[in-house]
Parts: sequence; structure tokens; C-alpha cells
Amino acid sequence: MYGRRRSVWVVDYEAVWPRVLGSRAIRVWVVRDPEGRMRDCYLFTTDVQADARWVVTQFAWRWSIEVLFRASKQVMDIEAPQHWCQGSVEKVAPWVWSMQSVLMVWYLTAGHQSPEAVSLRGVMGEWDSEWSLRHMLQVLRRATLNATIQTNSAEAPELVEMVDSLKNWANLAA
Repeated sequence: MYGRRRSVWVVDYEAVWPRVLGSRAIRVWVVRDPEGRMRDCYLFTTDVQADARWVVTQFAWRWSIEVLFRASKQVMDIEAPQHWCQGSVEKVAPWVWSMQSVLMVWYLTAGHQSPEAVSLRGVMGEWDSEWSLRHMLQVLRRATLNATIQTNSAEAPELVEMVDSLKNWANLAA
């Protein structure tokens, strides 16, 4: 589960969920980590003959997809554009997921070594992760700004201050 071999406790029972499936039976799986690292998990399936190992494995495999969807909504703002035709709607998700992939490849190959990444690592809280999509995007924004907005005259302290202020506002807005 989640990239590791784990032993978990699993108990299951058959039930009906009238509001959802009428009188059709479902199998409910309760999964507990005996080490207490994971919260208890409740899994449901309409395949009442399903094997516990299969159900838990399928859930764990699905989790990475759920993380992708969450990042697409919260970080890449996939739901923000307003579309007026079916074709536009169908193109948004693949485009956003392609951009997420490009961003991750950039970060893994070059971005994590950049001065911007080093700088951001210094101000990360315990809840932050260097490998989160949000962090990778922050590094890319700062690297882009630092590469494109530069002073032409090192002799004008006021110009330097204005450019630094502009970079700061652009970082805060993103």
C-alpha cells in the first residue's frame, strides 16, 4: 500500500444500503493499520465475492489518481475556465495533466537544484512537502520571474527595489 509492503487488519461484512442501491447487497471492508500510522479506512464494493487483498490493493492504486485530481483542482485550478462547447471541456483535463507532468519532470531534473528551490526549502513549515505540486509550481514561478525580470542598471538602487517589490507581488499573487 502506498509504495510499501504493509500488513493491515481487515474485517468485512455484507450489508444493504437502501438509499444508494435499494436491496442490492454490498461488501464493506474495514481496514486498520496495527502500527497506527494510517487512519481506519472503510471500503465498499458491490462485488460481494471480492477478495480482501484485491479490494485493499485496488484502493491503494486508486489513491494516486485521487491525489492527481485533488492537485488539479486545488493547485492547477482545473475547474476555473468557463467553456462554451463540448470540445473545449474535453481538452482542459488532458492539457492540465500534461502541464502537471511537464512541471514535475522539470522539477525532478532541474528545478529542485535551483536557487529558488533552495530558498523556498528554508521557509517550509512542517506541513509542507518539497515534492508537492504546489511547491513545484512556486519554484517554477520564482525561477521564471528571476530569469525574466532583471535590472539593467546595478547603479540604481531604487530600480532594484522596485524590481524586487514587483517580484514579491507576483509571487504573492500566484
